[in-house]
This record gives sequence, C-alpha cells and structure tokens, in this order.
Amino acid sequence: MRVAYLCHRIPYPPDKGDKIRAFHQLRGIATQHEVDLFTLVDDAGDLASQAALGSYCREITAVPIDPRWARVRVLPFLLTRKPLTKPYFYSKQLDKAVRAALSKRSYDRIVVYCSAMAQYVERVEGIPIITDFVDVDSDKWKQYATHTRFPLSMVYRREGYCLRSYERKVCEGSSAIIVTTEREAALVNCIRAQTNAHVIPNGVDTGFFSPMAVRPEAATPAIIFTGDMSYFPNEQAVLFFAQQVLPLIRQTVPSAHFLVVGRNPGARVLAIDGKAGVHVTGFVPDVRTYLAKARVAVAPFSIAAGVQNKILEALAYGLPVVATPHGERPVEAGRRCCRYGRNSRRSSGTDHHAIAEFGLGARQRSSRPHLCGGKLQLGPFPGPTARCIRKSVSDRVRSCAARFGELNHGRATEP
Repeated sequence: MRVAYLCHRIPYPPDKGDKIRAFHQLRGIATQHEVDLFTLVDDAGDLASQAALGSYCREITAVPIDPRWARVRVLPFLLTRKPLTKPYFYSKQLDKAVRAALSKRSYDRIVVYCSAMAQYVERVEGIPIITDFVDVDSDKWKQYATHTRFPLSMVYRREGYCLRSYERKVCEGSSAIIVTTEREAALVNCIRAQTNAHVIPNGVDTGFFSPMAVRPEAATPAIIFTGDMSYFPNEQAVLFFAQQVLPLIRQTVPSAHFLVVGRNPGARVLAIDGKAGVHVTGFVPDVRTYLAKARVAVAPFSIAAGVQNKILEALAYGLPVVATPHGERPVEAGRRCCRYGRNSRRSSGTDHHAIAEFGLGARQRSSRPHLCGGKLQLGPFPGPTARCIRKSVSDRVRSCAARFGELNHGRATEP
C-alpha cells in the first residue's frame, strides 16, 4: 500500500522519546508498504537526517519551523478557543506540500503521528486515517496546570480544555486511534465514546541497552535520571528528587550522588549542578556510559503520561528502578512479565529507604530488576530480557502495519 506518514518532528536520529517511537513505527511500516514522509523540523541540525531516512521512504518532505517564532505566533490565539498546539505546529509550506501530494498520488492510508498533525488532513475524504496520539496531550496539559502557578496554570488549563475538544474531532475523523497505554486508551474513550482505540506500547532495544554491550563500572553509589531536561515533567522530577529526596539518602549513604543525564537542561536544573552530590551532564553521545556508572535509576514523576522509555532502558541495562506510581503506571501493560513478592518495596518518591536498600548496595548483575505496581523486586534472571520487559517496538509496529489492510472508514476487523 501507499502510505502518507505525517510527523511533527523528523524521526531521526531516534534519540528522544517521540522520535524513537516514530522512527521504529516508520521503519516497521516501510517493511511492507511504500511510505512518503511529511515532517516538521524544529532543529536545523536534524535536516541532515533526511539521508538516513531515505532507505525507508519513497519521498521526504521536511519543513523547518522556528520554535521561538512559533511561541510568539500562538499568542493571538489565546483570545480564541483554538488550542495553541495547532498554530504552533502549523506550516503553510507543509500544508501546501501535503495537499499537492494528496492530489497527485493515490494513497491507501494516512498515518498521523501526534494529534497536532491531524490539521493537515482535516478535509481528506475517502482515505482511512490512522492517528497515533501517543499520549493524550489534553490530559497532560491539565496535569501541568496543577503543578504551576498563575498565569501559566491558566494557560495550561485553557490548552487542556481546548485541546480536548480538538482531540474529539480527530477521533471522529480517524479510522483508528493508537496510544501507548491502556490508561491513555481509557482517556480516549472518555473524550469520545466507542473510539476505535488500539494500544501499541513502546519497546526497548535490549541488545543496544544490554550490560554486555557497555560493561558496568565498579560504581560509586550513583543514582541516575535520564531524559530531555526541556520536558517539563522531567525537570520537575529532577528538582523534586535533588531537593527533597537526595538529602535524605545522603544521611544514610553520604557518598551517594545524583546523575542528571540529558540534553537541554534549563536554568533551574543547571542551578543545582555541583550542589549536594548533584551532577548535571547535559547532552551525552551515549547514555549507556552513564548507566554503567549508576547503581539505581529513579523515575520520581508526579505527572503521568505515556510510557517512560527511561524506565525500559534502565531495566534492559539491568538497573533496579525506584519509581513513583505516576512513573511506573505506564508500564502496567507489562505486569504479566513482572512479579510481586513479600520483599517488594512500594516507593512514594520520597522513600529514600527503597533506594538505599535496593539500589545503593553492592551491584548485583546476577539479579534482574522487576518493577510493577509501584513495587520493586530483585530476583534471578528468568529468561531473555526482551521477553520480560516487552516485545520489540519494531515487532509491535510490524503487527500494526500488517493490519493496515484491515482498517476501513469505520472499525478494524477483529483479529
């Protein structure tokens, strides 16, 4: 089939959450179908990535946008009921390119990655549209509102309300909606009842993140958090942990230190660098070199949305993970692969004893971490990591791609 794939950020290099999922999705679809990619580029350095995607796409249309100008451009829309997400990700140039392609080529399916890109195919008729929400963004903005002060809280709450109405229209215009977790699927069905929603979780490259690929070091008591620090939930989690949890841990383990690993740290994160055992790295070319230095990973989130790749990657590397219920909730789809036990530890995010007990002792590579329902258990490796964490994302997407032929304007046929 001929597939038009629309993406809000060029899916290469696959070095952050949304780009990782989009890249593997695109690669999986390309194994069985002919793909034309239409994408925005918010980092000029990523324009060179088109060559790497050439082997997966028949044609690539990549249009740059300036995030700074986009933020200014959305301001007049505060006086309207339109979600700011739409004008932020709108490009007249890309809109024209999509329209031209739709008029010249006969596409069998349109895949929309991120609800913001649905605006480019709102008037399309006769072609089934599969939209990957990934996360339900309206819910995420509402959560942001509860963790910020006025006037940002008002802007975030408004965006959540307006975006929910827009997401309802996207659901109405899509043959199928894809999300990462059962929780997100339930939210979709709250937005529009009886939506044809499918859950395709994120996966992890267990070969790349194997401790056999990058050997663990004889580590000092290091705790690690990885992720893009420009992402609000990541910044909030890091500040909370460094300021409220790490001091308690250091009372028990004075040499414990906190590695904050990820690009784009803002002023607030940079301000804690070097203080009380905190080390902020900024961008690193290979996160595994820092996973090798750590004894435990943390995910102290107070905002829940989608699947936290950082948890999957740490587990694949063999690190124990201590997470708040918000951090581990997106992993609930893998509960059948994890084990409960009397020695499990529930972490509220401030439970420094869980980190000291399970993570900062001597590192045991003969044990595997299990995370489930806010509980962490160490036990013997029962089998290949890939089976215990999740099927590879590419396998999931190939399965989804195979079903494109079954999707019609209404509902998918039952498997």
